[in-house]
Amino acid sequence: MSNATLIKSMLENAVHIGHKREYWSPKMRDYIYGIQNGVHVFNLYKTAEKLEEVKAVLEDMSSKGKSILFVGTKVQSKDLIEAVATSTGHFYVNTKWVPGLLTNFTTIKKRIAYYNELEQSLANGMLDGLTKKEKAVKLTELEKLKAAYVGVKDMKRTPDLVVVVDGHYEELALTEAAVLGTTTISLLGSTGDIDKTTYFVPCNVNSIKAIAYMLGELKSAIKAKKIDDKKPMGNVVAMAPKSAAPKAKKTPIAAA
Repeated sequence: MSNATLIKSMLENAVHIGHKREYWSPKMRDYIYGIQNGVHVFNLYKTAEKLEEVKAVLEDMSSKGKSILFVGTKVQSKDLIEAVATSTGHFYVNTKWVPGLLTNFTTIKKRIAYYNELEQSLANGMLDGLTKKEKAVKLTELEKLKAAYVGVKDMKRTPDLVVVVDGHYEELALTEAAVLGTTTISLLGSTGDIDKTTYFVPCNVNSIKAIAYMLGELKSAIKAKKIDDKKPMGNVVAMAPKSAAPKAKKTPIAAA
């Protein structure tokens, strides 16, 4: 896609619109073109540069099999985050960020294991043996655990990369990733802090249309993770074993 085409597409998807002029971060000054109707407008040429930079990072890391955690708990992004993570075979958080999900993962992993255990018990009918009250308690607990961990139920270790929609809104996720030294990519509105993320793209983080467009661009750079690398080998013809070489007969040594 040419730069002119990219700029046109971003305009059509309202990627250039920021927050109201009274809500902004001075750190975003270099990426804001101006103000229109009391709203900040991004310089899409700079947005395009940052987008290409981020896509190169995603392509490189995903090609190396690195794991990605997508985070977007805002109403506008939650369904979109789940869709892009699921389609690429990665993880996601789209309800509420669980404090310590990254920095205290050893403990959180036990909660995830318990959630998986409860889900399996429900599927196997093992909860049917409980009293009505006991089962209701377990189901309520399962729903709460599902809301928190369904997108990370198969995550065995902390991710290699964290991608967030609206770094200002998902500040806690970025802070925990920074503690671990984990690479982060953020879609930042005009209230964003560029110092709290490794890479960023200045853009509209309030519009479903704009977020969907930007995530679509990021998705295009991600090489989908293989669900199972052990593919069947097809028809394999066994090779006959090599015949053993005849052993040389030992010549008896005459007694001295």
